[in-house]
Amino acid sequence: MRHTEAEGALEGLFSDGACTWCGRAGERLSGEFGLERDELKRCCITGIGPERADAAMELVLRCSEAGERLLIIDMTGNYLGLVGYMPSLRVYRVWRNFQTNPFSASRRGFPELVSATVQAVLRTTRSERVYLERALQLALSQGRESPKTSDILEKLLQIEAEVHPRQGQIIDGLRNALWELQAFDRQIPQKEVLAPALIDIPKACSIMVCRLAAMDLFLNLPHDATGVVIDPADRIFPRDAPEELSEALETSADELAKKGTLLVMANSTTSSLPRWITDTLSSEIRCGTVLRDRDGSKARDCTDPKKQGGKAPSFGRSWSFGGGGDPLLIASRYSESVHAVRIRRTEFKPITDEEIELHMRSLGESFEAHKEGEKKATLLERIFADSSLRRSARDLMALIRGGRVPVDAVTKQRSGALKRVIRTLSKYFLVVEFADGSGTNWYKLTKAGERALEEEEDENEGEVHI
Repeated sequence: MRHTEAEGALEGLFSDGACTWCGRAGERLSGEFGLERDELKRCCITGIGPERADAAMELVLRCSEAGERLLIIDMTGNYLGLVGYMPSLRVYRVWRNFQTNPFSASRRGFPELVSATVQAVLRTTRSERVYLERALQLALSQGRESPKTSDILEKLLQIEAEVHPRQGQIIDGLRNALWELQAFDRQIPQKEVLAPALIDIPKACSIMVCRLAAMDLFLNLPHDATGVVIDPADRIFPRDAPEELSEALETSADELAKKGTLLVMANSTTSSLPRWITDTLSSEIRCGTVLRDRDGSKARDCTDPKKQGGKAPSFGRSWSFGGGGDPLLIASRYSESVHAVRIRRTEFKPITDEEIELHMRSLGESFEAHKEGEKKATLLERIFADSSLRRSARDLMALIRGGRVPVDAVTKQRSGALKRVIRTLSKYFLVVEFADGSGTNWYKLTKAGERALEEEEDENEGEVHI
């Protein structure tokens, strides 16, 4: 992109007449974004902050008004504001009225691809991935076509009993990592996704759970959508994914292109996306604020200092585009052309769960509004039905976290309840044993155990009775 070409586009942005296409003389801007449909076959919207979200939502609206049936995979929570402007948009909130289960024989590439996806998300090792494949195959052979996380952990225990003790450490590491994925155990009736649809993956879940759910959705997309929107894209398309996963993601994207389905991605920058995406982009929309020098003589694009001869962007008087609000530049790239575009600025308003519930009812769909009074059970409450055992487990875990607790000091106790507690904590991989240099065995909390104890302390306002 030449500096003079980009500067000419910016100067044209402030002209009194229609915004002109500065790529080739004599041609006018086509459409509000300056992009034809073919140029959205693999489009990336880049930028940081609300400007990127505004641009992406405006583009979704324009595509919807043009008759496209879009499937939006939203991991930001920004796109719910579209409900007020797209009457036929269905909202599927994962773990509320929609469930995705990557650990299912119905998923693409089960179990090899599923294990590769877990490896990319949880950063497990190649050896741990092999044992996860074996556990999934064992669950399938025993009639569990959609095993829960607890089922997989149980199968890993069976495998651990048959392998060399040194391999047990690898399996223990995998069991600890899989505790991150308990959200997939929730029992929610499966339903078919009908476009146009917004699949909202709540930010309240861990980023690992969100990424695994999003990857599973992209690898198993419904067939009726004419466009797919992903934000942020690098959670689905990591640069360092295992080869099998990268090939599967690329194949899915190529299948969309062959069907003529749009793929619109939003990300802070293209540099975090793999080469097979960046090298095949049909267009890029860069979002940023347009400002003038303090003397008001020259417009600059503040999204890229290189366009300014290496100079820092000017933060003088800003210009608004007729509709009010902050100025927004969208520079579109297709081949060597540059567009400076003024877009319509829709005032997207926050929407409540109750409003979503009413909207979904009008479409004949269900969506339960979140009840503030509902109490979510902690992990220890789900494991220990007896409240006294749960208190003992909480107190013991607090002691283990606070200092060294020798294994012998627990196993030699006469209390059968205490021994039952420690066996249960070990079974669910909340505590593990380790040996120091002298050969003495001690207990320590795993990451899952630390989170379970923090849950209990939050529930009891930090009060622990020893």
